[in-house]
Amino acid sequence: MTSESTPDKVAAAIGLDANVEDIDNQLTSLPDTIKVHDNFRACVPPNAPDYGNPEADDYSKHASIFLAGSIEMGNAIQWQPHLTKLLSPLDITVCNPRRGTWGTGKTKEERDEQFSIQVEWELCALERVDVICFFFDKNTLSPVTMLELGLWAHSGKVVVCCDKDFWKAGNIHHVCNKYNVPFVKHYADLLPLIQQKLEHVVELKDFAGEKLTEEKAKRAALNVETAHKLKHQREAKEDATVHTPESEPTIHQYRKYLRPARVAFDADNVNDSTQKQAAWNKLCGY
Repeated sequence: MTSESTPDKVAAAIGLDANVEDIDNQLTSLPDTIKVHDNFRACVPPNAPDYGNPEADDYSKHASIFLAGSIEMGNAIQWQPHLTKLLSPLDITVCNPRRGTWGTGKTKEERDEQFSIQVEWELCALERVDVICFFFDKNTLSPVTMLELGLWAHSGKVVVCCDKDFWKAGNIHHVCNKYNVPFVKHYADLLPLIQQKLEHVVELKDFAGEKLTEEKAKRAALNVETAHKLKHQREAKEDATVHTPESEPTIHQYRKYLRPARVAFDADNVNDSTQKQAAWNKLCGY
């Protein structure tokens, strides 16, 4: 949900479309050209989402997704428009709750009404869509996003991207494992996971009854397996970049190897600062 505070505390309009520097390069580069699908729809509140025409011959191939992740009153990186562009070649409806401006009402009553409309829009869309995508910006707290994950983790239509450096990553990953929610730790791995989930949504429209339940279970297991493969491939790729004295360590290597080594080294009984620095430089290969 867009607001991270109660309506009566919102004193002025807040722009949610302002550029937020992606200081940790969480997002990927966009392709030079993107061909938008004829049936692609991007929807934001307060306008009612367009899920396509049920009478159309190709309606069974149309799916929908809700971008339920970090907003934090505009402090989160602009991942929603970025992912919307990446999804635009698909035959889908994207419901993005990150509206341009929040809290434009001049009175408390007007702000309360806007808050109610926003929350109702999100709740209805969450119930209606086929897939719910959660992205946790690791530089935010995102309490409402965690609330929504708790509401929908058991639904069978959730995919998650949560970096291990998010402040509650352990909780998020545990919930995902508990309820067989496919999750990845890097934004670059999120798109293929979403694409597979959407493909399964379309495939399942051909089944009903017990057969539907059986096919859902098969595809749910495949989604989790795919997420595990993506994570393992990412870790293997990062480990393959070997640190040498001539190169700076990658962020991954620093977090996995050098930072724990330095913590352990700092606890050593070396009192002379010059000797400690020399030993530390040798340890790191500098």
